[in-house]
Amino acid sequence: NQNKNLNIQPDKVYDLLSNSKNTILLDVRTKEEVIEKKINNSINIDFYSDDFKDSILSLEKSKTYFVYCRSGRRSLNTVEFMREYGFKESYNVDGGIIKWNDLSLPLK
Repeated sequence: NQNKNLNIQPDKVYDLLSNSKNTILLDVRTKEEVIEKKINNSINIDFYSDDFKDSILSLEKSKTYFVYCRSGRRSLNTVEFMREYGFKESYNVDGGIIKWNDLSLPLK
């Protein structure tokens, strides 16, 4: 399964975020979803927006990205896209914000 190395568990992401300045948490949900709840310090780029791909490609390739959505589907698509374009350190937050919440990790 090629997706194995693309996925990372939410609790691992939480630990890594607190230790690194070179790490970006990317939220690819819609604005409406973000208003409801989000993970602290995440950057939002809406998966369904017209300029989604351009916005992603304008990001710095040298950084590490943890990408999340509601359940992990949009974010996995995003990570596959990012990897294709040279974002070597991009990972899908497995299970999305749903799993993050289930693990009682902090939300805003």
